[in-house]
Amino acid sequence: MRLILFVVLVIALLILYAKLKDFLTGGITITAPESLSALLPDETMGYSRFDFSNAILGKSREKSEFVVLEQDVSVTSRVSQALANLALFEKSQLIRSYGTGVYSVDLSKLTEDDVALDNELKTVTVTIPHAALSYLTVDVDKAEYEETQKAIFAFGEIKLTNEQMGLLEQSIQDAMRTELETADMLAKADASAIAQVQKLFLPLVQAVAADYTVVILLADS
Repeated sequence: MRLILFVVLVIALLILYAKLKDFLTGGITITAPESLSALLPDETMGYSRFDFSNAILGKSREKSEFVVLEQDVSVTSRVSQALANLALFEKSQLIRSYGTGVYSVDLSKLTEDDVALDNELKTVTVTIPHAALSYLTVDVDKAEYEETQKAIFAFGEIKLTNEQMGLLEQSIQDAMRTELETADMLAKADASAIAQVQKLFLPLVQAVAADYTVVILLADS
């Protein structure tokens, strides 16, 4: 910007000098622009990709795990015990567990090649990775336990060892992960990623050019 102002100032002085000299001497006529507007950046000059990519990549480097969606999930597990594995002594119980899956995209690895510019359409297109399940949490306080079902010779409640509890917790997490990684859920996370990343980058682009917009594309799998 300082360079542009300097150039404009120099040209303005040349114009003034030429007109003053012509007025005083009636001699050489120097053809010069009548207006400085042609010297300023305009639509015909356009913008370069780097005008936008510098701002976008500066922000994306901070977003190695940019959260785009939090999704509630619930699964039902059946726990059973039986003395000597005999059905007549079997006890079973249904447990409904609740959790939350968090999806994110890694924007920190974006490069200049992931940013494309179309001055005619006034769009900046950014290609991002697909969203992925980053982690999930199980809310043990929300778990619901149905009444224990008992066979004719079964008595008491189900009691699990620490090892069995660990296996149960792992099976609940595995079941939740399966639910959260279905094609439909990943498509939902991708749609949210497009919206959230566009919201992140749009102010950066419009700080460079207010009439430009952002298009987000997903990278090929």
